Amino acid sequence: MLGKLVRFIRSGNSSPASHPLLTRIEVAIGNGINEAPGYAERLLPATQKALEYFERQIAAIPGPDPLATGPLFEGTDQISHALGRSLAVKEAMKELPADGEVHALLGLRLKTVNGNPPHLADHTLRSLADSADACREKLCLAAFDRLLCNFAYHVEKLKRQDQKQAVAWDWDLQHDSAKMAANETRPPSVKTTKELTPDNLASGLLSWLAAPECFLRMEGAKNSLRTRNDPEATRHMPLLHCSDRRQWYVCLVSFPAAEAAAALKRETHNHRYILI
Repeated sequence: MLGKLVRFIRSGNSSPASHPLLTRIEVAIGNGINEAPGYAERLLPATQKALEYFERQIAAIPGPDPLATGPLFEGTDQISHALGRSLAVKEAMKELPADGEVHALLGLRLKTVNGNPPHLADHTLRSLADSADACREKLCLAAFDRLLCNFAYHVEKLKRQDQKQAVAWDWDLQHDSAKMAANETRPPSVKTTKELTPDNLASGLLSWLAAPECFLRMEGAKNSLRTRNDPEATRHMPLLHCSDRRQWYVCLVSFPAAEAAAALKRETHNHRYILI
């Protein structure tokens, strides 16, 4: 599903030293990480395992189903708002064929007003593509890039600290504290500033790659704690846990590009997003 990037890893047709995933890591992390001893041999297998984990999690997302069908919307206005108010729709439609079928991740949340039963709200789309496989691939790479970007932020934070000070990474600034407390797992900190050698950077990144569940996981629809209270319409949908502090019920959907273009014309405020 992950296209060229994972096929390169699995087939061995790409030279490790010039692998596109290593280039992705070098651009995101910098600081000479590519000078670490055995850099390619150490990081490529760990990267493959992390991507395969993301792939399995995202494969559990149901769909795609036509956007306009099913019980997830209370009316056509909600569908129009989902298309027209999603930042990802506004950005992606510039690159997609105007007359084709679009696939995307649909996320929605539950809201309770005045003590009434929770209702479905904030329908939001992201990772638009011309096929379901391409949409899932975008989601996998978004999770991988989030891991790299958070690690790079972690390294830059360490560099700004006093070299003699032992720095603990404040993970809760970047991730859902409730989720992390429940899992009792978090990537470890790399060493202090004076020890930010290429070898230590590579070792730190390896530790983060070994804990991809800290960046994305799906809580299955069959979880007993969920199905007891969730609305019927969401009981087939996994709950997405990721960098977004908000929790989203998710599925894949498809819709005509023309419908998205029409919805964008009706909206002036594109403000909804899902942060992977």
